[in-house]
Amino acid sequence: MNFSRVKYLCFSALFVLSVPVWASVENVGTYNLILKNDLSTSSDIEGRIMIGGNINGSSTDVGSRIPLDADVDAVTVVGDINAPSLKAQNGHIVYGGNANTNNLITNSSTGQVIKEDQSLLQTRFDEIYQSVIDDSYDYKNLASNGTFNTSDQNKKLFESDSTDDVLVFNIDGDDLRYGGLEFNFMPTVPIIINVAGTGELNINAKAQGNYFNKNTVSPLVLWNFYDYTKLRFNGDGWNGSVLAPYADISSYTGSLDGGIAALSYTGGVELHNKLFTFEPNTSGPKDEELPVPVPSTWLMFTGGFLLLLRQHKRHKPA
Repeated sequence: MNFSRVKYLCFSALFVLSVPVWASVENVGTYNLILKNDLSTSSDIEGRIMIGGNINGSSTDVGSRIPLDADVDAVTVVGDINAPSLKAQNGHIVYGGNANTNNLITNSSTGQVIKEDQSLLQTRFDEIYQSVIDDSYDYKNLASNGTFNTSDQNKKLFESDSTDDVLVFNIDGDDLRYGGLEFNFMPTVPIIINVAGTGELNINAKAQGNYFNKNTVSPLVLWNFYDYTKLRFNGDGWNGSVLAPYADISSYTGSLDGGIAALSYTGGVELHNKLFTFEPNTSGPKDEELPVPVPSTWLMFTGGFLLLLRQHKRHKPA
């Protein structure tokens, strides 16, 4: 599979079907978090969130690292808002259930709190989340072009000499229970890491080495926990986006640097808006550039909930 024509890969929901994409595809939004069920957090989330269940937990700020845009949702929640307060630093708050708080705050001149039809939101979300499931399955079946060297448990190495536009590693989840994780090369292209295993996984492994800097590596890495049902991130934090369509996720130490798609999230750490991105090489002749099919999650990681944005235009003040 050739992913060289994709420009940006970060959380969202532009389409739910594979479509032809050229190198000039636009990034029309980002999502830091997509959950089928509930969100319960006591910390801030820097990007946009899309929640299929309820928002619980403590007071939360969302969207501090997204652009000020009159047509963008910081928060989309199908269910209820039960947190004591919820603030969108930029963008709108959209909900379909009940707002069980008087403290829904939009911190920009264009931001609004918008009540939408819950059944409509649910239908849209179900389509989106099914594509998350489908694409996780597709990723796990990609052929690997790298190896994971575990001979030194304190320095487990991702190794590859491939010149492909995307690197794929297949690893065992038990290797993330402890030890150090390093690359033996400087990552410059998207990296898919498929993690095999079922049930619950307690992750204590730590990113280390000069080539695993969270600021440069996190936007390039996607971890695909395709069969796990519970993930606990217990280390000093986690670098890279997480695709775990059947898992409940929790984290109380460090920070999570990347986007998350999962069943639910419970935690007390910040979610940083270092999303899965890719800028392809577009220097070649245009007649060589052909459209390629892109799995819908890659587009979900690059677009915005456009149908909702159209709804907002009806609510704008004159």
